[in-house]
Amino acid sequence: ATWYSTPFLTWETYLYRRIATVFGRSKYWNKFDFFAKKKESTFRASMVAVAKLCSRVDALTKESIDAKGSETKLHLAFIEMLHASLWGNQTDLSMFPDLSNEKLEEMQARISSGENNSKIVSNDTDKIWDIVKQMQSGRVDIVLDNSGFELLQDVLLAHWLVSVGYAGKVVFHPKRIPWYVSDVTNPDFHWLVNVAQDPEAIGASGMSDTDKDALKRLGRTWAGFLASNVWELKDELYWTGPYGYRFLPTVGKDVWDNELTKSDVVVFKGDLNYRKLIYDLEWPVTTPFVDAIGPIATDPRAPAIVALRTSKCDTITGVDAERAEKLFKAQKNWMYSGEYGVIQFSPGRWKK
Repeated sequence: ATWYSTPFLTWETYLYRRIATVFGRSKYWNKFDFFAKKKESTFRASMVAVAKLCSRVDALTKESIDAKGSETKLHLAFIEMLHASLWGNQTDLSMFPDLSNEKLEEMQARISSGENNSKIVSNDTDKIWDIVKQMQSGRVDIVLDNSGFELLQDVLLAHWLVSVGYAGKVVFHPKRIPWYVSDVTNPDFHWLVNVAQDPEAIGASGMSDTDKDALKRLGRTWAGFLASNVWELKDELYWTGPYGYRFLPTVGKDVWDNELTKSDVVVFKGDLNYRKLIYDLEWPVTTPFVDAIGPIATDPRAPAIVALRTSKCDTITGVDAERAEKLFKAQKNWMYSGEYGVIQFSPGRWKK
């Protein structure tokens, strides 16, 4: 067997655990994140776009709080926040290492205008909203993917859900070891919150006063959420193992029983989490997402499961047959180009 013929979920995940083990045996380097410099420098270079986005979400959150009686306005705000979290997954340093302010601002403009909607090849947004709008101080878990700008989008989604009152608790699940170049670790998360409170500490410049004030204000709010345990970080080892997520109720029993089944909605971010959800199999593209994820959909205690993923490999489910045929004719590499996304959903115990 060669590297190219081995099962991806087994061997590439082993590579990153092996690298972490080498450093872990060191006396002085055992907590060293060999990807941290790249993660931080990319975010530092995009602070103007970061501050603009935070200013936008700060205003949208205030509008949403004032619009509590208008489901239409809240629905539209939720769509913007959820879609921003989806497209944040395009900012994967292992595929797109040179993200500039200009590129990030262009991305955000496409999200706000709805231009990206045509690139969502399977879209369960409204089904997800039907559950979220019923929640009052519920619990949301987010199994994180990339640090930097994607993490910011995930944090902003959590900020909106808590501030508007749908969530009273958000549990973030980062990785315990440096993972796939840009994945979020505990230190990455705290670094982002600290930078938001004090962007000058990393030499950030070029932001307008209005945007910078909004960024700092949100940073202080997030620090407060962490201090009061409204937000928690739980970096279970299961996320850096070789197992697909269909084994959560068995191999990952502690995580499933003690955490995820206590949640109302669990959001899985990104391509690798998606591949683990559907067990990285070559499913017919029309296979329903609920069928592909198996036991974590059918367990009577299961939370609603949401997958937000821009597609970067050639396995996908839940795509309408006619849509898939058109995509294959128009662009042969559409499944792994990173240009298309899915927002998919399993209702779990919310099933009517």
